[in-house]
Amino acid sequence: MSNHRSAPQRRQKHEKAVFSGEFELTREFELPQRPATAAGQPYDEARLLVRIGGEPIGFATIPLGTRPLSLAAVLEVIERDLDASVCAELAQQGLPPLLRSLSGSHAGGARGGLEAGEQGSESVTVVICTRNRAEALRVCLQSVRLLEHDAVEFVIVDNAPADDSTREVIMEIAIEDSRFRYVREPHPGLTWARNRGLAHATGEIIAYTDDDVRVDRLWIKGLLRGFHRRADVACVTGLVASASLELAAEQYFDARVSWSSTCEPRVYDARHGPSGIELHPYAAGGFGTGANFAFRTRLLREIGGFDESLPGAEDLDIFVRVLRAGYSISYEPAALVWHKHRTNQNDLSRQMYVYGRDLSAFLFKYASSRRTALDVWRRLPQGVRHLGALGVRSGRAGSQAGFARELLLAELRGVTIGPLVCARARWAQDSERRRAVAP
Repeated sequence: MSNHRSAPQRRQKHEKAVFSGEFELTREFELPQRPATAAGQPYDEARLLVRIGGEPIGFATIPLGTRPLSLAAVLEVIERDLDASVCAELAQQGLPPLLRSLSGSHAGGARGGLEAGEQGSESVTVVICTRNRAEALRVCLQSVRLLEHDAVEFVIVDNAPADDSTREVIMEIAIEDSRFRYVREPHPGLTWARNRGLAHATGEIIAYTDDDVRVDRLWIKGLLRGFHRRADVACVTGLVASASLELAAEQYFDARVSWSSTCEPRVYDARHGPSGIELHPYAAGGFGTGANFAFRTRLLREIGGFDESLPGAEDLDIFVRVLRAGYSISYEPAALVWHKHRTNQNDLSRQMYVYGRDLSAFLFKYASSRRTALDVWRRLPQGVRHLGALGVRSGRAGSQAGFARELLLAELRGVTIGPLVCARARWAQDSERRRAVAP
């Protein structure tokens, strides 16, 4: 995703601009020697996602300032910080050691790892939900057209649009590419849009992403690998890397979440989760995010799809319901997308308010359900400690960005309103629908 902004923001003295990109070890890669910000100033650091044959290995952070981003500097940091992981992956793919992998006749021609992997035969429906962001959507659609998979269709759900701009973008692309379908969902809300996409999906796998991401060309290959890790996998989540880290707000969000930097595949089931048994499966944020997840279509329909009473927390809820239904969740970093974060404090404060609201609404659903209330309430002490740890991490990231207190207060305001939002929405559901999406 481009670092370009139509209205560059002025950096404060305490802010540090970070260039975000990737580095593929098995191909010749032209690095921007002195990457510059939207304001034309040099970046202070570069953070590169290191990949081997498409496989994410880890992140390398290279100090810049006025220094060029040279191959030698990149390799020095990779060997220092990622040596064990790189050596293991090179050996697994039958490639030579690090230094020789970037020299000689094989540089630029090797295809190993995910790039050389067999393409799964399952048909895939990619659903992209959008609302009044036609130009951002256009960038996203340009990336999905390049996906490496034969049996794929794209369902673009236009959620309660204010005008026809989104439809015009889709129709423009659909004239050239018949894989794209336009669907309109009149009821506002991401949950409603995702369920509309589910209703129109014809693929064996349904994959969701957002209109503010750029998908990697190997995204579907990564998702399908996740489904093949175990026979009981019903849901796959993936790495959501930061498309830009130029501004403090972007850096805060990147530090706040785990799914923006974790490069180790995992499989979670009813007994094993990212947070340990004390809070599992209710610490659902560790499984991934709705900006990058996929399901076996038949199973998602069987468990009722997404719960409309949890707008914004439907991804947390569906993770728990998948596990409670006896299936597992696979986190697959090779299923990679690049996300464009909020770029200013006001937008970020609003987002943190929504995050707080969504989290407490999600917890209210499970704390008030006959099936799960006792299980949730007996874990209250551990939950309080977990939230405290999250608060400390958020405070640390916010302090580095210079606005910790404002973001924490915004999140707490959201926490106070979440249960009421969920209760009202559940009251509006008919009894049959409440039973369909019950824990």
